[in-house]
Amino acid sequence: MPIFRLEGDDISNAKLVIAQETDLELESHLEGWLENSRRVLSQDTILWIGRQTSATDEDGTIYSDLFGVDSQGNLVIAELKKGRTPRDIIAQLLDYAAWADDLSEYHIREIAEAYFKDRGVFQGKTFDDAFREVFDRPETEELPPLNRGLRLFIAAEEIPSRIERVCRFLRTSHGMDISCIAFSTFQTEAGERLVSTEAKVGDEDIAAPKAQQQYTSLPSRSSVDKPKKEIIWDAVQELTQGKKDVEFAIKEVTAIILKKDPNFKKGTITGYITADCVNHPSRHQKKVSKDDYYWRVGQGKYRLFDPEKDKLEDTTDTIQD
Repeated sequence: MPIFRLEGDDISNAKLVIAQETDLELESHLEGWLENSRRVLSQDTILWIGRQTSATDEDGTIYSDLFGVDSQGNLVIAELKKGRTPRDIIAQLLDYAAWADDLSEYHIREIAEAYFKDRGVFQGKTFDDAFREVFDRPETEELPPLNRGLRLFIAAEEIPSRIERVCRFLRTSHGMDISCIAFSTFQTEAGERLVSTEAKVGDEDIAAPKAQQQYTSLPSRSSVDKPKKEIIWDAVQELTQGKKDVEFAIKEVTAIILKKDPNFKKGTITGYITADCVNHPSRHQKKVSKDDYYWRVGQGKYRLFDPEKDKLEDTTDTIQD
């Protein structure tokens, strides 16, 4: 689709002058443009926390082009290509997704704060500082658990129909939040650079995985339509019978949940319990919230939070609204 600029001092009598389409000079240019822009790939704001972030496994090291987090704590991975998107980009993106899926909250914060050391706008800031600034979260509001889900993006000058078809299949049949964005660059006679974007895949509804759709032995409210925090809380209640002196391990909670819903994401359970645990060492918020449910009694061991006897050192025990 051509891009035009308006020429003329009087807008009512101006004329449209076509801008000439140009090729993207370097892939790193697109990387830089998106890195400096938080609302191009998605209508939602994205906080970028890594560029060319490395991940190493037994097969070697891979590098995701851009790595970020959205306001809900979902991780965002963007793979960018100059020119025509190669067929293997989907395998590459899924490789990054498998790596990110296992990241703990501690590791995510570590990646972000290492990245911020070289970024002027957030230099010297913690992940929590940057998150609150970008998403306008007050100090009194607890941040969402990280790695609640994955959002995947392919951005390129040309996305072949085969790539579109596979990504649409993953999105609409297998519940993957994956999008394809085509970029075009233009230049006016005056040398002004223009960029247009077109969503090739991403407007379609994200379907629940087929295994989840066909699973019939779940209770009337399953993880498809019940808040994850509530599902985890119900499992803990089943283990403890509501008694505040009964200890439990995350793996025990996980076993109960997966028995009812095999598709429930294991990392989500750890993330929510950690976020709602008053005295967990990875927790940055040092105030007791009305949403705090758990108390850490040792490595991998928890019990229900008892406000009558569980006191935080050097912090206020007043429950914050």
